[in-house]
Amino acid sequence: MMEYRREIALVYSVEEAMTKLNIIRGHGFSEHEIHVFTKDIHPLQSLKMYTDIQVHLAGSWLDQLISFVTRKNVYEVSLRILHLTSEETAHYGHGIELGAIFLFAEHEYPYEKEPKKQQAAFNLSRAVD
Repeated sequence: MMEYRREIALVYSVEEAMTKLNIIRGHGFSEHEIHVFTKDIHPLQSLKMYTDIQVHLAGSWLDQLISFVTRKNVYEVSLRILHLTSEETAHYGHGIELGAIFLFAEHEYPYEKEPKKQQAAFNLSRAVD
């Protein structure tokens, strides 16, 4: 079986984001290893509330402050926690600026196999627990 170290996607709708998140989870990533960046967080509130997926508001007031001080693009600043290359940061930051949803997953412990039970498809059943 292929070992996925890292997965990245730029998608342009919530439906596409959900589909891609299911694929990423199916590849063995835990929810807390998945980051979602978007300018408009409202359509993704349920992910933020009911999953451990890390949903980030790109261009937050903190990003704006850092952007102002460093003179870097605010959406590139949003991605600072991911340790991407400057080319990747520019590319994905521009995508977010144009309205894309940016998905990023990376294994914290790349050589540990994830348990199979975490590979269930994404759903909101936890909302009623």
